Amino acid sequence: MFNNILVTGAGGFIGFDLANYLARSGFHVSGIDIFYPRNQNLLSFNALKFDFRQADQARMAMKNIDCLIHLASAHLNVHLSHSEYWDINVHSIRALLDSARDSGVKKIIHVSSVGVYGNLDVWPADESTVCKPQSIYGQTKLAGEHEVMKFYRETGLPTVILRPAWVYGERCPRTQKLLKMLRKKHFIMIGEGKNMRHPLYISDFLKIIEQLLKSNHSSGDLFLIAGPEYLTTSELVATICQVFNLDYPRFRIPMLAGKLAALSAEKLFQLIGRESPVSKRTLEFFNTNNAFDISRARSILTFNPQYTFEKGLQEIKLKTE
Repeated sequence: MFNNILVTGAGGFIGFDLANYLARSGFHVSGIDIFYPRNQNLLSFNALKFDFRQADQARMAMKNIDCLIHLASAHLNVHLSHSEYWDINVHSIRALLDSARDSGVKKIIHVSSVGVYGNLDVWPADESTVCKPQSIYGQTKLAGEHEVMKFYRETGLPTVILRPAWVYGERCPRTQKLLKMLRKKHFIMIGEGKNMRHPLYISDFLKIIEQLLKSNHSSGDLFLIAGPEYLTTSELVATICQVFNLDYPRFRIPMLAGKLAALSAEKLFQLIGRESPVSKRTLEFFNTNNAFDISRARSILTFNPQYTFEKGLQEIKLKTE
């Protein structure tokens, strides 16, 4: 049992929910991030405000910590340069892990992403599937995994790497954006909507982290973590509309037209210094196949996700309406 926990990226959607969940479950939790939600009443953990790359402060935060959960990463910010992605997601990791080892941390949980796979040719993929990342995010998350495994091989410090699928929930920016667009009838299907998506409700992800903290599993392993089902983009959108009583979007444009629109919009909004409403990253929702075999996590970690996509959406509806 690991009682004293440090979570990096504790101001983001997953990190904030995780830090609060663990604190309310009886763990002693500290978090590191640059920004936190404005409503401080939501905080039930010790929120430290700094960049995890600040070595001296990170070292101080590690004192008396049993387990480090590393969630912080460059992800959705389209204004970040490629060099920043590499610095945050790869080059900064070894110093953080060395500080953890030197401070007596007993276990490390590194949270990666299924973005390392890119667009799957064959699915469902498992941990042995060859990774072909198609974005700077996926490339750097894969390189970050290599840094973590190198550290494990050199030090033997108990380490687990998780590759979660798309984690959704009431505070998830992607979930909020999808709902907003569908409610305002601004959502346009790009392509046929036949590509696969694999959602993972936040509660299922929080529980597998808690399970890892309570177990002795520490073999330097890698696990895919996803929900109990995958579905097409069309099915995903239809399920949202059904649960929230919304009209299914009537408009669809061909994939080629979507790619041209994304390219043009990115260039235009870059000139005026604003984030484009549609981009190459946006298109991944419509043209990338994500579907995963979680049997390894089921077998070894006894991972048993409880939330189908519809059930997860019903939870969101209860909490937000």
